[in-house]
Amino acid sequence: MVPNGWSKIKLGELTTVITSGSRDWAQYYAESGSKFIRMTNLNRHGIHLLLDDLKYVSVDSSSSDGKRTALQAGDILCSITAELGKIGWIPDNFGEAYINQHTALIRIDGKKADSKFIAYQLSSTGLNQVINSLNDAGAKSGLNLPTIRTIPIYSPPLLEQQKIAQILSTWDQAISATEKLLENSQLQKQALMQQLLTGKKRLLDKNGVRFGGEWKNFCLADIADMNSGGTPKSSVPEYYDGDIPWVSIADMTNHGKWISTTERNLSLLGLENSSARIYPKNTILYAMYASIGECSIAKVEVSSSQAILGIRPKDCLHYEFLYFYLCSLKDRIKLQGQQGTQSNLNAGMVKDFKIYLPNLEEQKAISNVLNICDEEILVLQKKLDCLKREKKALMQQLLTGKKRVKVAA
Repeated sequence: MVPNGWSKIKLGELTTVITSGSRDWAQYYAESGSKFIRMTNLNRHGIHLLLDDLKYVSVDSSSSDGKRTALQAGDILCSITAELGKIGWIPDNFGEAYINQHTALIRIDGKKADSKFIAYQLSSTGLNQVINSLNDAGAKSGLNLPTIRTIPIYSPPLLEQQKIAQILSTWDQAISATEKLLENSQLQKQALMQQLLTGKKRLLDKNGVRFGGEWKNFCLADIADMNSGGTPKSSVPEYYDGDIPWVSIADMTNHGKWISTTERNLSLLGLENSSARIYPKNTILYAMYASIGECSIAKVEVSSSQAILGIRPKDCLHYEFLYFYLCSLKDRIKLQGQQGTQSNLNAGMVKDFKIYLPNLEEQKAISNVLNICDEEILVLQKKLDCLKREKKALMQQLLTGKKRVKVAA
């Protein structure tokens, strides 16, 4: 039902321009110049542009394509091929920018509607589903411009639109600020890992004296025991649904650092009839296939699939120090994986890893500092997730009229 005082209207009735970019922009690519907004710069979960992968073009702004697709403040962008319905909104002082053929430009008549409100409407879950249902028939997903004009908009009075857009913008600002804090914390942790795990930066011991002494070079096989796991036959139901957590790559990517529960469990019979084995608490779980280099720590006794190597440090090696060390290698390890249908590691390669170690007390001190970084990152991640959930719920209320805002008479 249309809320009291609102109207249901086609998007085209609120616009002055709906067009798409040129197919020929690739010839104008440049190292710098005008911003070139592509589908990858649009957002699936908001209206702010994603500019990490920004391209540039050198375009004659007086040409027909230049005039037609030059962006203005307040313009709404919508992806019209492949990933339909990704949205972007052009803020003030954005500078000269253009779009390609995979993106539609929607320019709102400011006397009829608030462009930011309309952008939020188009980015909402409900309207995004509508946009995807309008897909043109054919082999590929796509929207044409006449179809875009028919997108239904629930339009409150202009002042109410502006108030709703202002409220949602406040939430976006809080989300953006938290994302920046999170990114900074992650970068600080990476810098600390680079310093601490190589001995370039030394910490103070419990007596306030800086750690000294030379670090020693080891082959990982000399300071840790390791074995890969196994997978019982899935055709035998009795092998599963027991009490033994069975770690898969998906469990590692879903749970992160600590694993205490898994999606599937093995029975004792399944364990006995496969190459799976029990890893003790604090075993380092290291992915050799698929998400190569992913690393977790067993918080309880677990087993694993053959895609995962269980590494049990000896007395000279602190398990969390090894965890952080392996995490620091992730990007490099991906490049060193065996080449095939996908990059893989094997146990022999991991056993040959070289690692520099300080004494055990300094290893623990380093781990404690990096754990503090992890805790800060986790707090910020939880805050960010909470803000996004609350904004999504608020959008559902405000953009449908279920929750009304007060505006000046």
